[in-house]
Amino acid sequence: MQELITTYNPLNDYRLIIDPAQAIKKKIAEIKTLFDEQYKGLVIAGGQAFIYLAEFSDYEVNEQATTDRIDRIALGSMPFKLHLKNFGELEQREIYIGIENLIPLQLLSDQVAATLSRVPEARINKIPRVTVAKGLQVFQFKKSWEEYEKKSFSATFIANEMLLLKRMEGFSSWQILKRMRFQNLVITY
Repeated sequence: MQELITTYNPLNDYRLIIDPAQAIKKKIAEIKTLFDEQYKGLVIAGGQAFIYLAEFSDYEVNEQATTDRIDRIALGSMPFKLHLKNFGELEQREIYIGIENLIPLQLLSDQVAATLSRVPEARINKIPRVTVAKGLQVFQFKKSWEEYEKKSFSATFIANEMLLLKRMEGFSSWQILKRMRFQNLVITY
């Protein structure tokens, strides 16, 4: 009698982000820490500041093919300037740092969305931003937004890569799976 051998294929979580320059991340971490001290939002004090582009779950067996397709987008993309400017709010539950010119990010997001269309339940961020605090209660939002809608913030950096992060099934921490440099190459499919 022949025995059937099956292999385990874990379902991992992935995030595609743009990581600002270290000096800008430090400024944002200070803002997040101060916000948490003043308004006790549901944020991690000094937590990571990044621009989230997409999030998805996929089986590990598909990881290399998916990574290669996303990397092709980066290879064909040109580095671009991102200007973070002032604060915005989303659904009276989140306060964030806005991005002044969204066109380069929207073009990138559209390509990522097309690439991830085969991945069930892939989530593409339609409003790229850097979150300061989210999941705020009504009283937290009202009190903090009175201050932050008048505050100013400005920082500029060159986005020259995307990071693909991975969280393995059963783990809580994220690791960098791949740095995908924008190289402005002609890519043929």
